[in-house]
Formats: sequence, C-alpha cells, structure tokens
Amino acid sequence: MQGPLTSVFVGRDAEVERVVSIGRRAAEGQGTVMLVEGEPGIGKTALLDAAVAGLAADGLSVRRGAAKELQRQVPFAAVCSWLDSDRGSDPVRALLRSGDRAGDGAATHEFAITEAILDQIDTWCASGPVALIIDDVHWADRQSLAVLNRLCGVVGDVPLLLVLATRPLPRNTGLVALTAELLERRAPTIRLGALPEPAAAELVRHMVGAAPGPGLMRQVVGAGGNPLYITELVASLLRDEAITVVADTADPTELADGPSASLAGAIAQRLEFLSRSARQVLPMAAALGPTVYVAELAAVLDSPILEIWKVVTEATDGGLLTRADSELVFRHDLIRQVLADQLPDSLRAGLLRRAGQILLATDAPIERIAYYLLAGENELDKPTLDWLVAVADKLIVRAPEIAVQLLRRAADTAEFGMRPVLLRLHAQALLWNGRAAEAEALVRTALLNRPEDDIELRWLLMQACHARGDLREVVAVAEKTLAASNLTDADAGRFHGLSGLNNVFLGRIDAAEAAGAQALAIGDAIENPLVTGYGLLTVGAVRYTQGYLDEALELSSRILAVSESGFGSYQFDPYILYAHCLIELDRLDDAEAVLHKAIGHSRRIHGIYLGASVVAKARLYVLNGRWDDALMECASGQSVPDAFGYTPILQGLSALIGIHRGTFLPDPDTVPVPDDQLGSNGNGQFYPWIKALMLETHGDPRGALDLLVDAQQRLVGGLTAPTLYYIFPDIARLAVDVGDEKAARSVVVASAEMARRQPTAARTGTALLCRGVAERDPAILRGAAADFRKAGRPLYEAQAYENAALLFAADGRGSDARGALDAAVELYTGLGASWDTARAVARMRPYGIRRGVRGPRNRPKSGRAALTDTERKVAALVAEGFSNSDIAAQMFLSRRTIQSHVSNILAKLGVGSRRDIAAALSGTHP
Repeated sequence: MQGPLTSVFVGRDAEVERVVSIGRRAAEGQGTVMLVEGEPGIGKTALLDAAVAGLAADGLSVRRGAAKELQRQVPFAAVCSWLDSDRGSDPVRALLRSGDRAGDGAATHEFAITEAILDQIDTWCASGPVALIIDDVHWADRQSLAVLNRLCGVVGDVPLLLVLATRPLPRNTGLVALTAELLERRAPTIRLGALPEPAAAELVRHMVGAAPGPGLMRQVVGAGGNPLYITELVASLLRDEAITVVADTADPTELADGPSASLAGAIAQRLEFLSRSARQVLPMAAALGPTVYVAELAAVLDSPILEIWKVVTEATDGGLLTRADSELVFRHDLIRQVLADQLPDSLRAGLLRRAGQILLATDAPIERIAYYLLAGENELDKPTLDWLVAVADKLIVRAPEIAVQLLRRAADTAEFGMRPVLLRLHAQALLWNGRAAEAEALVRTALLNRPEDDIELRWLLMQACHARGDLREVVAVAEKTLAASNLTDADAGRFHGLSGLNNVFLGRIDAAEAAGAQALAIGDAIENPLVTGYGLLTVGAVRYTQGYLDEALELSSRILAVSESGFGSYQFDPYILYAHCLIELDRLDDAEAVLHKAIGHSRRIHGIYLGASVVAKARLYVLNGRWDDALMECASGQSVPDAFGYTPILQGLSALIGIHRGTFLPDPDTVPVPDDQLGSNGNGQFYPWIKALMLETHGDPRGALDLLVDAQQRLVGGLTAPTLYYIFPDIARLAVDVGDEKAARSVVVASAEMARRQPTAARTGTALLCRGVAERDPAILRGAAADFRKAGRPLYEAQAYENAALLFAADGRGSDARGALDAAVELYTGLGASWDTARAVARMRPYGIRRGVRGPRNRPKSGRAALTDTERKVAALVAEGFSNSDIAAQMFLSRRTIQSHVSNILAKLGVGSRRDIAAALSGTHP
C-alpha cells in the first residue's frame, strides 16, 4: 500500500511574506485584519502554517484556531478555539457554561461572553503583539462572526494581527456582513489562485523524485493548479505504478490508463489499496464528522476497539487521516465529504441517531450529542427524552438553535405524559433565542389544551409578554391567574411581584403598590428571597416615582441584602433602583460605583435591564458635567442588548450635549420620537427638551416654552416624575423672557412641592432658581447656585449665575452682574457649552455688561492640551502598560468606552499606536 503523502509548500512565497510583513506592522502597534480566500484545497491552511513561523520570529504571540462544520450552531465555538490551551480564559469558559436556568435572554448572554472574549484579547495585546489566526471561517457560528466583526472595529488601536481564512462561496449572512466590513475598511486580502505551472511542477517533482515530463504535466493540468487535486491525482498514478523515470524525467507509462480527472475518482482509487475493513469503516467515520473518536466509533459500529484502531492506523499511514493537536481528523474536508457521500442518506441518518444514543452514557459534550440526535431525524425514545429534559437548561445556553429544533421535535413526537415538560422547555429555548413572539404563540396554543391551572405555562406566558414589552398583557395574565384558588404562596408571590413591577412601568402606581405590598408580605412570610425582592423592588419603585427618595433608598438597600441569597432572574436587577436613588440624592460618586456593579451584574446573569443601567450612567455624566464621558457612554451603549427601548435615549442625551455645545452632533432631528416602550416612559422629558432648545436656537422662545410647559403638565405623576425637574430651570428662564407669568408660577409651585418631599441640594436648588427668577431676586439665585455646587451639577449652577447676572444688571448693579456673568461663563466654558455662553453674553448686552475676566479659553483640538481630564487619566494608564480592560475596571467605565477614549487620544496626539502615547505625553515623540 502507498505510504502517507508528504507535503511541500511551493509557489506561495510572496503571499507568506505579505502576511508576515503586515504582522510586523502589527508588532509596531499598527494592528490590522486581513482575509485569505481560496477554493477548497488551494492551500489556505498551508499558507497559514508557513506564516506562523515568520510571525513568531518577529515577536508576535500566535494563537491559531479554526471553525468546525459540526460546531456551526454552537455559540462562540470558532473564536473559543483560540482559548483551548489558555488557562487564563477561565472567565470566558465560565460564562459559556453559565445559564443553568434557561429563560435568560440570549442577547445579553451573548453580549457578556463577547465582552469577556474581547477583554481576554485585550489582555493578551497588553502583554505584547498578538497574531490571531482562524481557519475555515465559512464554518463559523453566528456569535463568533459577531465577535470577529467587533474585533475589526478595534484592531487598529492595538498590536493585533487578525487573519481570517475562508472559502469564497457559499457565504452565510454573518460572513457576508463580515466580508463587507472588511471591504469597507480596505482590509488587505490574499486571494489564492491556481499554482503557477513552475510551482505545480516543483510539487510534482517533490512527490515523484524527478522532474515531471510533458506527458505528466498534461495530466497535472487537469487539476487546475489546485495543490490538493494535484497531490491526489499524482498519488493515484504512483499507486497504479503508472509513472516511469527516464533520465531524471518522470512521465506516465505509455500503456497505463490515466487516472480519473476528478478528486472523487482519485480518492476512490486510493480506497482500493485499503483493507476491506477500512473501506467499510472510513465512510461511516466520515459521516459522523471531521474528527474521529476511536472509542465512540467502535461503540457506534458495535466493533472491537482494537479493530477500529487498526483501521485508523491504516488510514493515517495512507494519508487519509492526520493528527491535529490531540485529535485525529480527516486530512481535508473534501476527502471526508467524498467518503461520506458513499453512504445512502438513510444509512447516514441512522448512524447519526445511533451515535447520539451511544454518547448519552458518556461524557461527550451535550451539544455534540444533540447534534447527532437532531441529524438522525427520527423519534426519540424514552431514555433519550429523559436525558434531554435533564440537560435542556444547559443545552439551551450552549447550542440555542440545536436546542430549539431538538426540543420542538421531542415535544411534537413524545408520549403525552412527557409532552408538557418538553413543551415548556421548548418555549424557554425560544425565549432564550429572543423569539418571544414564537414562545408566546406556543404557550397560548398549549394552554388551549391544558387545564387552566397550569401555573408554569402561565408564568412562561408572562415572561414572553414581558420580553416583547407587552406589559399590559403581563398584568392581565397575572390577574387572571391570581383569581384562581389553587396557587401556592410562592406562586402567588411571584405573580403579584411581576404584575406589580409591570404596573409600575405602566404608570399604574396604586395598583403597583398594592401588588408589591402583597408580594413583600408573602415573601417575608415564607422566606422566599425572589418574591421578597419583587415586592421590595415594586414598592421601592413606587416611592421613587412619588419622590420619597429616602424611603426608596431604604427599600432598595434591602433588595441588595436579599439578593445575596444567590437567586437569579434575568427579569430582576437588585442594583438599578438603588443607583437611581443615589443619583437623585446627589450621591453621584456612590451612584457611579453602583451602576458599575449593576452593569457587571446584568452581563453575568444576562439581565434585561442592561440598557437602563447604561442610560442611567450616561445621564449621571450629563448631570455632573462629565460630558465627554457621557458622549462616550452614549456611543458605546448603542450596541447594548435592549428589550425595553432605553438605548434611543442615548441619542437624545448626545443631542442635548450637542445643542449646549453648539455642535448639534448628532443631528437633533434624527433623535427617535418617544414610543410607548419603558425607556421612553421613564425618560419622557428629554425629547421635548431637545426640540424646545432647538426652537430657541432658531429664535422661537415662545414655541420652546410651550413645548416644555406641555411636557411638564403631561408627564407629572408618571415614570418621568422623579427627573422631570431637570427641565424646570429652562421653563423658568423662558417664562420670564417671554413674559408668561402663569408658566413661571406653575414651575415655582411644582419645584417647591418636589423639594418638600425630598429636600436634596439639587431639588432645593431648582426650587430656589425657579423662585428667584420669578420673584426677580438675585440673592435667591446665589443660594440656588450654592446648592447646585453642593449637588455637583455645574450646568445648573451656571444657569443660576446667568439669571442672577441678568437681575443684577437690571437693578443697575454692574459689578455684581459682571461677577455673576463671569462665574456662569467659566462654568459653561468648562463644559464646552458654547451656546449657553453666547446666550448669557447676549442677554447682558442691552445693559452694557461685558465679561470681565475672560476665563479659560476653549480647549485646543490637538496635542496634549486637547485631552480631556478623563483622556489624560486613560493616557497615563496606557503609558504604564495597562490594558483597556484593566483601565475600565479602575475607572468604572466599560471596555468599549475606554477603547473610544484611546482612539481619541491617538488622534489628538497624532500618534499611530499605544506604545507611542507614553512618548507623546513626555514630549519625546517626534
């Protein structure tokens, strides 16, 4: 029998050098991504093999991975092939294994894992330049493609070379999007074509030990320059002893029949030299996938393991199998496909089904077992169904699409006794996959055929409606279920809790408080932390909405205590209410730390309130004057999974800052119009506020005031009530400017009542500002400024000084007016609020008041002086060698926000890589 083929890499020196040269640029800090394309067998893998040595020699840490056909539906399988040998990747693996209680949202779970993988890559890059190589990207799962797409956006700022190898066709939707992104970024691309004839001749010469003559080269031409085809075709001639060497020239024997011109024919011919046992076993092994597991194959075929091992050894010696890392795999997927195609479809299906059943008793990965069972296309027996029920929660997380399909088949074909539990698991799988509408339809259909007292189905129905944002239907289902008399206390408590929470979101405060109180009483009585938590969250949210912040804070602190029991629910966040209370109590530093915990918690448990926490953090930065940080959060938060419509508010906050700064970026006209989603309901003042300020910039203060007054009257008492006072200072100012005493009195009354309920510095300052403007008393406005300074709200402090300056000027107190104006302008300048500065100065012109001390100039656009305070902190940490992930942890910011800061720093300093930042800061950079 012909021995194993030896391979030689020829004709690709220029391509290898191109990969290595781009790697050198990455080692210097100029990261990039490149694409290697080519048909099957053209030499992509061999090219990567050859490039690895050069990259390593240039100082890059090389991590090699590949996507696998059998793992196309296993989330993150392709990119996690980089992690297999790295013990430091345990956080990623822990997240991949998490989610034993399926029903959590897949989008946030995927978001958390994506962030963890990117954090890991960031850590690698902080230690030195890295080359990440991934082969067979055409087999990559959807989630891995999303990670690769994200990497494309950050690769330029880190010492990273990302090499992706793929077939040109066919392409799934995710790969199309990724290649389009690479095209837009003008990523370097290597398209491997046919080997040039001299290189093909060199390959043949290596195989036969002599220069190929014209006859042999005519045979080789039929392989189209594909190295795999050439190798197999020449090997078939050698096996037939159809090549003779005369005078160091090799040509086909004159009487020999030429080999088949097809690869399939060449491989089939190779099989003829194998033993009968090998010819029978290898096609069946190929049908099971690209990796050969000897013990499993022996069990599936019911053959002695020694016999299977002999076949594997024979196939390895014959060049059909090879060892990759610690696994035996077919030398090329085309070889496997030719072998597998020899089996009838029915036999292949049977093998797959039997493989799945055999592996049930092993420690094989559950997703691989499920793949075999699904491919088997047959009914599942009782032991298999029992296994599926036992592992369903984990399978839903690890292989969501396989879980949906397998659970659907199981539920449709199982005996009646097991059908209810399988149906519920199928609904959970749909919920996890973000297919809430399908889950709702499935559950409603099931309820038609089930007794009305099927509590778990009704709980699933509430969760599906909640995930779709149909809050009214959640309450309706809860009320109908609670009317039944056969509920346990635990069931009644959770239904009251979720109903109460949704009533808060709907603005039904009285109903929410009643339901929350019942849940709280039940939870305390039966010591059920989840039910207690729902009760505390609901009643606390009611108190927060009513403006009683101290009581809301006390209730929310109790939530943190009961959550320590470890209960997990993606529809429950123990931190978010506490953070909101801290913001409104002017404890902004504490609130920032809690929001950092809230965001981390949501990512770990795949919570659905991640968008709410990101918006709260951006809002906090708007209030405390960290506007550049707010803009970073707004930009990086756009891709956060968001079930309730919070993230459009980020565009509103960006537009609000843009108006104050006079940049109008993003365009306020592009801000999404509020809808009936929870995000809009809880932040309803921002859209009319933006539109009103735009009207004012266009010379229509009357129209601006009308919009704000309408918002004040319309939103009072709703979810926006706790933060509605943000717009009161502008109402007070505009009301006086246009002479609307009714509007001025209205905002005085509203702000006074708000301060009475909770006299924080910010609320008292707002009440003083509104009263001082209405009563034309600059002393009251100075008191307002002092309160705003205490609250840490520079924009409002500046507005108090601006209004005081106007009143001082009207009273003829020019020195006091000039001092107040200078104080206002200094604060506005620190924020970059050029529009407010221009307005304040313009309001003083009729009184002949000009600015005294000019204050700080606007920040330059480039150089070290252009860096914001936050950017200077980030730059210093980058210069010390910290990774983006490390900096994010220290500064309570997201890694993507830090990445945005680093990009800005590089642009402002005019340098091309992180390693140049230290030199630029020290002034040694050219």
